[in-house]
Amino acid sequence: MNTPVLNDNLRAATEALCNLLAKEDQVVASKAKIGLFFQNPEATKLFEEVNAYGEELRNKHLAGMPPTEEEISKFDTLRENVVKNDAARGFLEARQTIDELLNTINHYLGMSIDLGRAPTPEEIEEARQRAMSAQTSCSCGGSCDKESCDCDGNCDHGHDHKDGGCGCGNH
Repeated sequence: MNTPVLNDNLRAATEALCNLLAKEDQVVASKAKIGLFFQNPEATKLFEEVNAYGEELRNKHLAGMPPTEEEISKFDTLRENVVKNDAARGFLEARQTIDELLNTINHYLGMSIDLGRAPTPEEIEEARQRAMSAQTSCSCGGSCDKESCDCDGNCDHGHDHKDGGCGCGNH
């Protein structure tokens, strides 16, 4: 797939947005937290352990073997250790901040294309509320949207939707 070439006006506006974003206080603070995390071997090890074990349990679940209570307990302990570690918790918070910021910017851009103009903050909030109300509550107590579901009863969040509660409307 070829990447469209930006005309001079779009390139200049994109560069200006990127420069503002890079200097934004939230971004600078988040980058600092991420840097501290990667300089902390204990925190990175904890994070790697919980991710590796979570992936192991996910693969087991996808193979049709539900995790045991002991495995769930081990995962919960690993996750608690990550949250107790200041650098790891800071990393997670920083990533969430950056992800939310990028999602909001992408939302503005997408709506601008749809509307043919920049959306107002009220229109953004209204769209956000519609998106939140469109989410379907999972049988496991979590919340998933139709984009997360693979329609085989599983979603990206590891929830079981065999009862048809994935929200995609195909069950």
